[in-house]
Amino acid sequence: MRPYRTGALLLTVALALGVLSACSADEEPPVESAFQSLKKLVAADAADYDTFGIAVALGAEFAIVGSPGDDDEGSNAGAAYIFARTEGGTDGWGEVVRLVAADAAAGDLFGISVDISGDTAAVGAASEDGAGADRGAVYIFYRNQGGTDAWGQVARLRASGAADGDDFGISVALDGDTLIVGAEGYAGATDQEGAAYIFRRDQGGANAWGQVVRLLSDEPGDTDQYGYSVDIGGDIALVGAPGEDTVGGNRGAVRVYARDLGGADAWGLVKKIAPSDPQDNSWFGTSVAVRGTRAVVSAPWHDGAGTDRGAVYVFGRDEGGADAWGQVAVLTASDARDDDLFGLDVALYGSHVVASAPYSRGGGTERGQVYAFGENEGGPGAWGEVQILRASDGSNSDQFGVAVDAFGGYILGGATGEDGSGTDRGAAYLFKEI
Repeated sequence: MRPYRTGALLLTVALALGVLSACSADEEPPVESAFQSLKKLVAADAADYDTFGIAVALGAEFAIVGSPGDDDEGSNAGAAYIFARTEGGTDGWGEVVRLVAADAAAGDLFGISVDISGDTAAVGAASEDGAGADRGAVYIFYRNQGGTDAWGQVARLRASGAADGDDFGISVALDGDTLIVGAEGYAGATDQEGAAYIFRRDQGGANAWGQVVRLLSDEPGDTDQYGYSVDIGGDIALVGAPGEDTVGGNRGAVRVYARDLGGADAWGLVKKIAPSDPQDNSWFGTSVAVRGTRAVVSAPWHDGAGTDRGAVYVFGRDEGGADAWGQVAVLTASDARDDDLFGLDVALYGSHVVASAPYSRGGGTERGQVYAFGENEGGPGAWGEVQILRASDGSNSDQFGVAVDAFGGYILGGATGEDGSGTDRGAAYLFKEI
């Protein structure tokens, strides 16, 4: 999951790359956890302006980090790196492979989005041209394909009816045999209304990864950027449209889909969700996450008590009725300041919500922070802040938290502005629950 993309966050990429382009609440105990810094991940072949860390994802045994500014296969052709939990010892999290597209070309931005599930990885290249310009592609890799731990490419996916500027692959989410891909630039009835596509591993043949359905907004509008964010968990998928203007300028919305609603693999619309306190230009739906009966949606430009402080919303599947997906909490940073953009990325695992604020001060200027919240922390049904995480060697303008993911007691946050031994080479920081 956890990409970045166009709109405000791809602006970050553009600047960096030099381009413009089933217990009840009172039955569960409070969350009593904390996270310790575990390891800093960097690319073995790091170079200036690689933007390593712009997209991150965690699985049970592997982590993947996108580096769309990597120039080795051409200017901004991009790369992605896989790290293994046991490489280098228990919790060694050493690099095991560098991934590139078999047809890599300059400007593809391979690695702008990434996800990993088991022994399968998906990497988006939203500016891959295909038969035109910036149509986009997603590449699938399998572990042990072509040799032990080789992580070989098995498929290149493109959208049916692809058109120039679709940005297919701007967001990806992978859960087992199912993949969802966002194409926020898709122009249907209106310009840049957006689309999302669902693929399945054996659709059309063994390991064919065929397209199952194309999802479109039921209320399409210009520059809605539907598909800017996506996630999938089991039989539920979320698609964010942060630029949606239905009831106000750039207030945003998120749509919930169910796999078999309307027929087998029909992925029918369950509900459109919006925040309880909508604001113009809050960009609700910038990041989304779903696991089990919980969904999380961010609005990083929500003003709160200032300007662009950010907010994150938690929804429950049966809150307010069966499949009502009602709001259960609004999360904000305990140390919120103007322009922090809290919630620029979010993740969800177990009883935790993780939200990033890469422009927060973090003890300096735009060092960035990541916040962990726990369900029932502070009382039954409450979602209280558990801990604020910072990079172990954070410096000004590192923007730690530009991307974040969490899985199985680990949190991973990207910091594209981390210099290393050069300039903006990027890093990712791993934390472990103790």
